[in-house]
Amino acid sequence: MKVTIHQPDLLPYSGFWFKMATCDRFVLSVHDQFQKHGYQRRVKMRDAWCSHQLVGKPALVPINTIEVAEGWQQRIADVIRGRYAGARHFSTRGVELVDGILSCRGRMLDEVNIAMIEVVRDMLGITTPLVVTEPPVEAATERLVEQVLMVGGTSYLAGQGGRAYMGDDPEARFAADGLGLEWSDHQHSTGDSIVTVLMDEDDPMEVVLRRAAR
Repeated sequence: MKVTIHQPDLLPYSGFWFKMATCDRFVLSVHDQFQKHGYQRRVKMRDAWCSHQLVGKPALVPINTIEVAEGWQQRIADVIRGRYAGARHFSTRGVELVDGILSCRGRMLDEVNIAMIEVVRDMLGITTPLVVTEPPVEAATERLVEQVLMVGGTSYLAGQGGRAYMGDDPEARFAADGLGLEWSDHQHSTGDSIVTVLMDEDDPMEVVLRRAAR
């Protein structure tokens, strides 16, 4: 069973959805440390930031301990309407997305983002189960191995960014626990939120599943 792991980011870019669509289990790493300028609280839409308003000034705490200011649904919906009202598919997918976001519930950062992730997953027709594990105790590559084993995985699909922090010969580290390691070959088309793909593309999943030439 192929597993991938990602933090519950705010309406993330297409590579997030590629990993979800091409795996058997998608682990949402809600216990990771919050990054003040990370993608858990902000994302580009039309090349400009869309950000959550948070309660207080959290730092050096897990993602699932951070509270989002009340009214987040309306704020996100207003940004989407403002930036995509003239987009090709706003009258259909845009309305569906905004309605879905306005019906979401939650107040903690992980709950809020996962609720919106589920809305988009349904719109894209992805059926991969989303999983939250018990808090892992390891760090870096060991943390990934630990979480894959927690859910009974046999291999791990890593994003290309993983090469920067997984150290030398990560394949050998996974193999030591009987796990395979694969690298995402998603073709990066935009750093914008998946919202841009949904609003502009006739076939969003074709963009999501697009692979880089080898």
